[in-house]
Amino acid sequence: MILFDFDYERAETLEGAVALLARQPGTARALAGGTDLLPSMRMENIKPSLLVSLGAIAASEPQMLADGSIRIDALSRLASLEGSDLLREKVPMLTQSIHVVGGNQIRQMGTLGGNLCQETRCMQLDQKHDYQFVSPCFKRGGDCCYPFPTNKRNVCWSVYMSDVAPALIALDAQVEIIGETGSRRIHAEDLFSGDGIKQLNLGQAELLRAILIPPTPRGFAWGFHKSTVRGGLEFGMAVIAVALCLKEDAKTCADARIVIGAVREGPVRPTAAERALKGAVLDEKLLAHVAAEAAKEIGPLPHHGFTKRHLMDNIRVYLRRTLMQALERARGAEHQD
Repeated sequence: MILFDFDYERAETLEGAVALLARQPGTARALAGGTDLLPSMRMENIKPSLLVSLGAIAASEPQMLADGSIRIDALSRLASLEGSDLLREKVPMLTQSIHVVGGNQIRQMGTLGGNLCQETRCMQLDQKHDYQFVSPCFKRGGDCCYPFPTNKRNVCWSVYMSDVAPALIALDAQVEIIGETGSRRIHAEDLFSGDGIKQLNLGQAELLRAILIPPTPRGFAWGFHKSTVRGGLEFGMAVIAVALCLKEDAKTCADARIVIGAVREGPVRPTAAERALKGAVLDEKLLAHVAAEAAKEIGPLPHHGFTKRHLMDNIRVYLRRTLMQALERARGAEHQD
């Protein structure tokens, strides 16, 4: 039950939604599937004065553009994208990442844009505030941090836990953003600020319109893994997405993108580990070394009962396996050719 008053408007277009959001700067929120926003409102983490519903705006089907890139409407329901024949054929890493989001009920309601724009999470934050704590934390506008009391003021180490964002970043996707002054495009990784308090580089009256995924180059291979305690229906302890581009010998790495999610304030790339792969002949020994170094480089935040040491071990083990998974896919594609 939501125990505070708010206004409700139903927009007919994204442009109309932007205008409504701009009318009450700082206190209005867009409502798509509501699977993240409404629970936050029930816990009073977020108390908007106005909800702008996007439910009347129809989402277009994913489409392949003339240059071979794929355009996906940000209002698309996750379940519809999971079942898309186009996405399964062209970007299977994306459909796998969507498949592990929550349960089917969540995927039926949740949208792609909403999944990318979800709030960061913290065990001390995600409950009714008066249940356990007296003073509000940094995220709630207060002057303390319960899990990390030595943090400097306004340094919030809450964790961003989208399963889909790491896959899109590994695919070098872009997001199209609509605002009062028109549309702009940025790389998907630039959507995230790395700040636990304001995790997105979006203005108050800006919305995601579409996600654009470039065509995958020859020699492309991928791997994806989500670690959870129960195997599903919950947020991950770590999410790993890998994209490799191999030369014609299917052994030498021409390019590499490694993205780790659910361990910091936004998805992170271990850039030193990526550089260690580029130009190298890939084998299991090298991949194990790179995975171990990447776990150190990222420095995951302890969260939801998982220690930093446990998360580093998890990343070290599963990143090695995910890199091997990508390499084996590349070798299999070579044999098929």
